Amino acid sequence: MDFKQLNDIKNRFVTRSVGDELVIVPLSGNVAQMNRLFTLNETGKFIWENSDKCADNEAMVQLLTENFEVGQETALSDVETFLDKMNILLSNQ
Repeated sequence: MDFKQLNDIKNRFVTRSVGDELVIVPLSGNVAQMNRLFTLNETGKFIWENSDKCADNEAMVQLLTENFEVGQETALSDVETFLDKMNILLSNQ
């Protein structure tokens, strides 16, 4: 999965902020699948909310390193892990 794909599927989820976390719930038709809700930590929430600003992983890594006290290697690992988990989430729907 890349950021274009992520932005294309975001309308298939309902989201709610809860503190520093973001709860995302997949939709089936117009019905939320509450038995399949997912919680994103602060980093995941940031990636989700800023994915439309990034064309590729490097752009997101730059955003993460500018907004969090994290090195580029850690930021890249976080981005890749996030996109992999979103891919798995979608394949299980």
